[in-house]
Amino acid sequence: MFVLHCGSSAMRYLSKSLRHFYQLLISMTSKELRARYKHTFFGFFWLLVNPLLQMSVMAFVFRFFIKEEIIHYPYLLFLGLLIWNFFSLSLSKATPSIVYERALIKKARFPREVIPLSIVLSNFINTGLALGLLFIPVLFLGTLQISSFFYLLVALLLLFLLTSGLSLLTSALNVMFRDINFFVQAFLIVWFYATPIVYPLSFVPNQYQWLWFFNPLTSILQLAQYACLHTPLPNWQTFTSNLAVIVLVATLGILVFKKQATKFDDWL
Repeated sequence: MFVLHCGSSAMRYLSKSLRHFYQLLISMTSKELRARYKHTFFGFFWLLVNPLLQMSVMAFVFRFFIKEEIIHYPYLLFLGLLIWNFFSLSLSKATPSIVYERALIKKARFPREVIPLSIVLSNFINTGLALGLLFIPVLFLGTLQISSFFYLLVALLLLFLLTSGLSLLTSALNVMFRDINFFVQAFLIVWFYATPIVYPLSFVPNQYQWLWFFNPLTSILQLAQYACLHTPLPNWQTFTSNLAVIVLVATLGILVFKKQATKFDDWL
């Protein structure tokens, strides 16, 4: 009887903690969304401006270097830039977020994870809306199928998991090692060109394609491109290795953040 009572109490405590975490995450995400587009006329449509400008410039420039015609290249490029901008913007902003919110952390006790996760979630909502707008011209291409939404859902879930895990990892490490923020900014430049955004993976020579096994964005992009434009799916070797990297990064991010969160007050 005592064991049942203790178990019931533990379940109620866990349920209350999860509810508190969820409410706090939603509140901070809402705050992040409102602050970003406060006093702007076009609101979240600014999220489309950067990838549209990037797509226009890159599509014009790279047509002089890419001799082989790529079907629906502007759409492929725009979709890739949407996904990349979500990933890079979230990681860039989440990495120093714990340091920037030092006053809030010292003032109140709450799950520290909500700070970087609210940034990722707010960007994820914006990206989802932008993808919804992308579907309008894609509908006229006739490449969308009922199964497309399943593949797009898988791509978005993996993207959110990867970005959240990496954001937790870098934001925790940046509290003790402030060089992490500068390292992330520099590494994102390299990561962009190591991701098949401006070029399809098929353009990479076969003997070098194994390098893309370590870039989890490869399969995410290929799944999203297949869903919207019916391009080839990632092969099983690429998908399996990319999935393993995503799970490893997410697990490492959670464990490191949990461990370091107890020391934040000492380092801030």
